[in-house]
Amino acid sequence: MNKKINIVAVIIAIIALVVALWAVTKSPAVTSSQKEDTLAKVLRTSNLTICYATWPPSVIKDPNTGELSGFMIDAIKRVAEDAGFKLTYVESSWGGFGADINTGKCDAGIAGFYPMINRSAAVSFTRPFYFAGNNGVVKVGDNRFKTIEDLNRAEIKIAVIQGEYADIYAKKYLPQAQLLVLEASADNTAPLVAVSAGQADVGLIMDDVVKSYVKTHPEVKALFAEPYSVTPISWVTRKDDQQLFNFLTNAINYLEATGELNAMAKNYNSSWYMEKKSFQLLGQ
Repeated sequence: MNKKINIVAVIIAIIALVVALWAVTKSPAVTSSQKEDTLAKVLRTSNLTICYATWPPSVIKDPNTGELSGFMIDAIKRVAEDAGFKLTYVESSWGGFGADINTGKCDAGIAGFYPMINRSAAVSFTRPFYFAGNNGVVKVGDNRFKTIEDLNRAEIKIAVIQGEYADIYAKKYLPQAQLLVLEASADNTAPLVAVSAGQADVGLIMDDVVKSYVKTHPEVKALFAEPYSVTPISWVTRKDDQQLFNFLTNAINYLEATGELNAMAKNYNSSWYMEKKSFQLLGQ
């Protein structure tokens, strides 16, 4: 009798275990397809992984130590300090930051990314909070170019970095020109070096990079006295990371309202600028 009871108890226990295992595998809380919210992960681990691309003075990388500085770095450090988490940095590139973010290599991007339409199909951009100019260099004595449209000629060779704004701009608006497209991982000065070396007639890149380069390279000069175009600057998240997107947007709004973003840029003598905003009481 006892033996039969024991057998029945074992069978019941096995059935209960099978039912429990089935329930666990069907539970939404542990399905393999469910993904932890990125902001929740950041708060749980107290760490935010950031992709960056060097663009002095917004993001500066010391060539000897690898230490990062710049006003974009100062801004994200301020955010992390207030939120109580640490930062891990991953170097990316202008053409590769979208893939790095979407494959989980990093949680967000904080370099001076341009929120262009084609890029917006792959990642989410915060609202622009800085604006930066674009320019280029030519050899001293080369006076052929009065406007950006003057570059749109078959005999003109233009050096650009793959995926950077100038690359996209030139392909769209300067289709007749020859493009020397440099690797996405190239240093920001690479298009300018190409002009110094006689490999290109024009090198296009950000205006502040141009201003810095011409100071130490007397063989070239700025293409124009003023930037040929101005582009907005944003931070980046994955499209499905709404909570992290909201968090960074709120952080930007706060740092802008307190004047800290403007002060950070001025600390590095940056030519980037912010929108001027005026406030007026209702009824006045």
